[in-house]
This record gives sequence, structure tokens and C-alpha cells, in this order.
Amino acid sequence: MQGNPQLVSRARGALLGLVAGNQLGVPTEHLGTAEAIRKAFPNGVLDLAPPPKNSPYDDDAAMALLLGESLLASQGFDANDVARRWVKWMKVDGRGIGITTKRALTMIDRGKEPFEAGQLTNQENPGRSAGNGSVMRCIPVGLRGDRAPRVLRDAIHRVPRESEGDLPIARAGEAGYVVHCIEIAFWFVTHDRSLEETLIYLAQAGGDTDTNAAVAGALLGARYGEVALPPRWVDQITGSEGIAQLAERLVADAT
Repeated sequence: MQGNPQLVSRARGALLGLVAGNQLGVPTEHLGTAEAIRKAFPNGVLDLAPPPKNSPYDDDAAMALLLGESLLASQGFDANDVARRWVKWMKVDGRGIGITTKRALTMIDRGKEPFEAGQLTNQENPGRSAGNGSVMRCIPVGLRGDRAPRVLRDAIHRVPRESEGDLPIARAGEAGYVVHCIEIAFWFVTHDRSLEETLIYLAQAGGDTDTNAAVAGALLGARYGEVALPPRWVDQITGSEGIAQLAERLVADAT
């Protein structure tokens, strides 16, 4: 790893980009449409909002960072260790936690095995199982170490032919569909948009702003490295140096 500073920079960029995108999009997450966001933020959304006291990260960032810490501590994926960390976070903070995630973690806290809790939660409400919680948290897995479903491959293959206006960003009756979230992120990467321009756009575009920006931030950070993040944003992220060090340790652990 010491001989590959580009890899380190890209790893740091991925994790910091995820946190920055999440933090930038949180204030607009529940406004729904670009019109509502423009009304609420007439000067635009250009900087990261300071987090509440004792809650440094929203769920997208918090659960990703905890997963990364678990991968290092367990020397690989340990579902029980990850679940324990997430349950503890839910109890002491839990900011932004989704209904499905909260239900599954509550089952785990009451004694269910993690995979059983996930299956039971899906059976209770299978229509909510395509949410983007998994993709917003998976960056540490990629840093540490394939076949994609056809529906995801098809979405990525659409990207070169799509215009910005075609993107499935704010669709009525849809909230956080994982395939669309990834499609949006890949579009901005393949169309050579800067990280800052992309995240500002997504934070103001409507839909699931915080996670769309988080996933795009992670992908763009991984492509361009940490230099893609505006220094002012890095300064506005709580514990940014610790996050960067976590990314370094994850790639070091994989090599």
C-alpha cells in the first residue's frame, strides 16, 4: 500500500465522499421535489450542514463507518459483530434510520439471528426490500476487498445513452430504489462531472437526496481521489481525519 499513494487517495476519497454527500443532502431529504428545495433554500445548498450535537453522522454514513470498523476488528465480515455495533448505534443515536432497518435491528436486539431478522423483516413487508440501505453502506466492503443482477446491469448499460433529464431522481411513489441510486451515481461518473458539482446538484434535485449524493460521492471520490473534495467540506465533516485513516486501514488490510 505504501507504494501506491493513488490507491490510498482513492480509498480516502470514497469514504469521505460518501460522508460529504450524505451530510450535504440531509437537509433536503424530506422535501421531495426540486421546486420545494428551491423554495426552502433560495440561495442553494452549497455547504455541509453542521450535524446535531452528539450525532455526528446520519444513518448512511454512521452505518458505513461502523461496518468498516467491524471488518477491521473481525478481520472479515462477522454478521453478529456488525449487528451489535448497529444495534448500539440505534439505541444511542439512530438519526435517519429507516423503518425497515429499525425493524430488523430491533428483532436482533430481542434475540433474533441477523440473517433471520432480515428475512423476517422482508416477509413482513416485501415491497420495501429494494431500498438503498445496502448500497449506501457497502463502500467499506469494496475497499477491503461478480456478478450483478440483470436489472442492475441493464441500468448501468443505459447510462451512456441517457441525458441528465432522463435520470430517475425524483419519481412519484418511489423512495430510494437501489438500482436507480446506482444508475444515478454511474451517470455522473461516466459524464465526467466533478464531485462538488454532482453533489450540489443531487442535494437540490429532489428524491432521496442524501443517499443519492452519498453513493455518488463515494463513487466519484473513488475515481478522482480525496483531492476531488473541496477542502471546506472536509473541514465540515466531523472526524474527517479519522474517516480517512479508516479508509487507509481497510485498503491496507486487503493487500
